[in-house]
Amino acid sequence: MPQMSSRPYAVVLAGGGGTRLWPLSSPNRPKPFLPLLHGRSPLAVTLERLAPLVSIDDTYIVVAASQVQLVRECAPQVAADHILAESVSRNTGAAVALAVATIDRPDDAVMLVIPADHAVRDAEAWRAALAAAADRAGHEAGALYTLGVVPTRPETGFGYIVADGERVSRFTEKPQRDEAERLIAAGARWNAGTFAWRRDSARAALQRFAPTLISGIGEYSTVPAGPIDTFVMEPAAAVGLVRTLPLDCGWSDIGSWGELRAHLLSRSSTEEIRMEAPGGRTIVLSNEHGVIALQPNGAATLNLEQMSGSDLRAASERE
Repeated sequence: MPQMSSRPYAVVLAGGGGTRLWPLSSPNRPKPFLPLLHGRSPLAVTLERLAPLVSIDDTYIVVAASQVQLVRECAPQVAADHILAESVSRNTGAAVALAVATIDRPDDAVMLVIPADHAVRDAEAWRAALAAAADRAGHEAGALYTLGVVPTRPETGFGYIVADGERVSRFTEKPQRDEAERLIAAGARWNAGTFAWRRDSARAALQRFAPTLISGIGEYSTVPAGPIDTFVMEPAAAVGLVRTLPLDCGWSDIGSWGELRAHLLSRSSTEEIRMEAPGGRTIVLSNEHGVIALQPNGAATLNLEQMSGSDLRAASERE
């Protein structure tokens, strides 16, 4: 594993709307806090995967204030003062700005930014990629590093990182299939929302490209909402500040029923996995039938894998 230039710290972004995995998820218990990964929450698994690289004493979690108790349930080893509570959710842009502004670390300390709700099959490869990015970022003031997942298919539901070597030229969000095929053929990778940069590099980028985010942290409810990619990474790439390294670790964002089913069953000896959902429903993930929601009486009511994101969101809101 590459030698890091400084002692890094990690910022794990937790939260979400809790709609894409309805009826298992809800706004009161979104994806990071659900027992999705063989009975364990993605947050708990993420922290365990991270621990050999960054100690729990150097790990922070950003989460909505209403979900702090969920963090304590899923990750009791995290100190209370290492949980950064957002008074209102403002997406990843404000979450990163909050972490940059409030976590007291040296300017040259490397910050790793990691989603709490993704899954990987090869934890060692994931850590090696993070360590390499941290090492590069630590030696390159001003540079913003992002890990790009080596694609396995022309997925239209992910964002793509377009680069010339390591230098990122642009980001493309959720392309059509033919465009995704062209991007992959040209060497583009999936955007995993996983970053490494020095604290002073992140602060400088926020001040340059998103000053209202960093200056408005004291009045958090008024800061603009949106992803860090839009606020910082896209304009920073346009002026040559963004670098990328490959991530090849069996990554999945487990962000839909289809993605979750594929991740859990692709290397499983079983053909079917069952999960208990609120309201007495049982969720059945199978190779044969996809993802089916069963009513308490055992009747199949919905094929969740065939429902669109808007349909799932509407169903969640009705409940």
